[in-house]
Amino acid sequence: MKYFLISVLGLSITLNTLLAQPNLFTLKDCWEYSRNHYPLIKGKALLKQSTELNLRNVQTKWLPQMELIGQASWQNEVTHVDLSSAIPGVNFPQASNDQYKIALDLSQTLYDGGRINTQKKVEEIAGEIEQQNIEIELYDLKQRVTELFFQILMLNEKGLQLDQKIKTLQIRKKELQTAQNYGSIEKADIYTLEAEELLTRQQKVALDYSIKALLENLSSYLGRQVSSVSQLVKPDVSDFFQPERRPEYRLFALQKEQSETASILAQRNRWPVLAAFVQGGYGNPGYNMLKDEFDTFMMIGIRLKWKPWDWKEAKRRQLTFNNKSQLVDLRRETFDLNLQRVDSRLSNEISQFISIMELDEGIVKLRQEVANDSEKKLKSGIITSADYVEDLNALINSQINLGIHQLEYLKGLAFKYLVGAGK
Repeated sequence: MKYFLISVLGLSITLNTLLAQPNLFTLKDCWEYSRNHYPLIKGKALLKQSTELNLRNVQTKWLPQMELIGQASWQNEVTHVDLSSAIPGVNFPQASNDQYKIALDLSQTLYDGGRINTQKKVEEIAGEIEQQNIEIELYDLKQRVTELFFQILMLNEKGLQLDQKIKTLQIRKKELQTAQNYGSIEKADIYTLEAEELLTRQQKVALDYSIKALLENLSSYLGRQVSSVSQLVKPDVSDFFQPERRPEYRLFALQKEQSETASILAQRNRWPVLAAFVQGGYGNPGYNMLKDEFDTFMMIGIRLKWKPWDWKEAKRRQLTFNNKSQLVDLRRETFDLNLQRVDSRLSNEISQFISIMELDEGIVKLRQEVANDSEKKLKSGIITSADYVEDLNALINSQINLGIHQLEYLKGLAFKYLVGAGK
């Protein structure tokens, strides 16, 4: 029983610890959450539904088609048989010049030259293009989230160095206060450190509010609460080794396929269409044109519809779609060229930050030596606190530069990952 209670207590503490931990967000987590939370993502389901409806509409062309026809007309002459001269006293009936009819025509397509299936393919591709346009907009969303993510990390890096500066100033101030008791330090030196501490706190307050605003902005993108910078996980270089394929390339392929399929459809629209039909109706006259009275009528048969000559309309349409296909190729070449330019710029920036970081490390090391020496001189009363603050600021700035350049390097890798994907 004793061991059971210990186990239960240990499990409870572990669960409470896990529940108390804030959610952590990697950069790729932010990409995924922002995508799922983006309102336009719901448009993909609507587009899919619209495509399915369009396909069903096209498919109905294979179903029997029903058409109700009504007609009232007058004509100046009707069919008649005049035998009065040959057979006196015999008059054949004839239809009235006023004619009326209403009929129901039912037809079933038997052969359409493949135009219905081609039309379905056109609708499917059009739906995929709309879907892919949303994917491109969602991919652009990654760049905005990435920029925001690194802005927060950079401000936080600066804030961490300011916190360290405040702690250092507080330590130096206590040391000078102790030295003042022995009369070896002027009170003005302590006031200088206090003023610098207040100035640094002021900078930290402004920085904290900027970070707070950026975190709220990031939370609005993610649809999840990010209340602290500590929830953001600093990316690793290995996160950007295998980029995804750019969605624009899929769009170019679909647009090219759309032009090719539309060209085929333009050709198929000239092919003959064979259909069986049944027509029944009621009118005056019926099919007996010599009977001037309302009667029922019915016809069953096969109907062939073909347009052998269209004044080269289909050929011109094919040329138009061929031009559109070539335009897609030109757009892809332009896109590739722009990607290469951006990729080249990012590669140069990444190389630049690698070189800068190597120099930063040397600068920080030297600034640390100077700050340590100034600390000893301050304690000995050789220099004033203003001189020490100047050297301390130089050290803090060099440390901030190193941290920010490291983040700039990672940011460059992230954007190169996004820009270079799919090349």
